Amino acid sequence: MGLQLLVRALPLLLVFDRAAGNTTAAAIETFADFNTECKTCPHSLCPNTLYYSGGDIVNATCWTRGTRIVDTTLWLRSTSNCYVTEYDLTDNTTDYTSALPYCGRGSEDENLTLEDATLQYKTECRICPTIDCDTVAYLNEEKDVELTCWTPEGQMIIDDPYWMKTTNNCYVAQKNLYSKPDVTYLEPCGPIPFLEIATHFNENGTSEVDKRAAVPEPEPAVFTPSYLINVTVGEDYALCHSCAEETCSVETRYVFNQEVWLQCLVETNGTWWSETTDFCYVKNSDFWESPEGDYYRNPLCSYFEDPGSAPGDGDK
Repeated sequence: MGLQLLVRALPLLLVFDRAAGNTTAAAIETFADFNTECKTCPHSLCPNTLYYSGGDIVNATCWTRGTRIVDTTLWLRSTSNCYVTEYDLTDNTTDYTSALPYCGRGSEDENLTLEDATLQYKTECRICPTIDCDTVAYLNEEKDVELTCWTPEGQMIIDDPYWMKTTNNCYVAQKNLYSKPDVTYLEPCGPIPFLEIATHFNENGTSEVDKRAAVPEPEPAVFTPSYLINVTVGEDYALCHSCAEETCSVETRYVFNQEVWLQCLVETNGTWWSETTDFCYVKNSDFWESPEGDYYRNPLCSYFEDPGSAPGDGDK
């Protein structure tokens, strides 16, 4: 009699196990269409467990709902126990909601670590932590940002390789913050692939912090933005003015061969100036290097004006 009761109870145990998200169904093999992140939860802001390169096999075990990526909120959990958006997979014909079990209600949770910070300089917020990646937003100095995770493997900015992911769903260099955040309160971002806005953007986010829109490249295209670049004074001295004109008051003076860090470029009546990290302007002709010629990666200061409307700005 005890054995009969156990046998009759087994189907119920399987049902409850599936409801908890512990599915045992066979995985469905599909492929990454391009570089894509496999996340700890099915939301754009969640840290990465790993990433798949274009063409890599992804074995999906169950489906769930998360951040809307272009036209789908469907995410799949892989055999690596992380989540990939359906949009980044080559197979767009399979009905995963019929072919696979639901991962469980708990799988939809967005578990984030958050920490407040303030930018010290004008900053490009990028889709991945290198200056070769697309700019999502141009953020002004003194702007408050909310950090979600950190990576020590970004591109070296001056002497610091640490970058922080923000709730703009893009990365800022730690060097651009007033102070280093306490990373003990933040999750590591995990492995991060090279991404492009053309194939990775969230058109209609399911929440404010997830929202990110594709943006056109700023004009003129010759200026592909970068972070702080350093140049050296090539004259006996270089005056740093309160605005990009010689009639403006002098804020500070740099001496011959002094290293100066620049934020962005301004053109005034055919003359190029650079805003330094002292928030004053020097004529580019006073430097050994030509920031608008030798360094093509310095952004125009106008990109940071009127946040939310500047070209390439993904800020609200």
